[in-house]
Amino acid sequence: MRSIFLHIILACLLLTAGCVNDNSFAGNNEQNLKIGVIGQPPVVNENIDFIETTLESLINASDTEFHALFIMPECLEEASKPQFARLYKSLKYPVFFIGSTKSYYPFIEESLTYSTAPSTSSGMFATGFINEDGQYKIFEYGLENDEKTEKNLKLMYTNIFKTISNEFISKKTN
Repeated sequence: MRSIFLHIILACLLLTAGCVNDNSFAGNNEQNLKIGVIGQPPVVNENIDFIETTLESLINASDTEFHALFIMPECLEEASKPQFARLYKSLKYPVFFIGSTKSYYPFIEESLTYSTAPSTSSGMFATGFINEDGQYKIFEYGLENDEKTEKNLKLMYTNIFKTISNEFISKKTN
């Protein structure tokens, strides 16, 4: 009987340990993520190098300059101008449209702008996009209970950083 009780307690401890909510990004120990930012960089307590840039400067930038690009909410309209659609499709790193209620369509479709594109009902707060050999790969991130709180934003950004590290950095190093 005592042995069964110990096994139950041990199983509960193991299950609890597996369910720890880790809201931090450990990242790649060899390097910090370098993320280009169009607009005001997010405030996060992570080991991330945010590099403010402009869309015009990206047209001539090297593909290896960043691990990802964030386009912040205040720049979504400008970022949807037709001249940038080819840029997003040609980048070798993902672009994340933060605060977009219209997914990635107005940014890759030259006939749309952010203000003229229809909103989606997906409830997503950020959408990532990359063109991998002609195939679009999309990543979407929502906020818990659709609430824009500091905690929920931090969790969303942590999930984006993990995606960048797991999907793009670890694949390049393997």
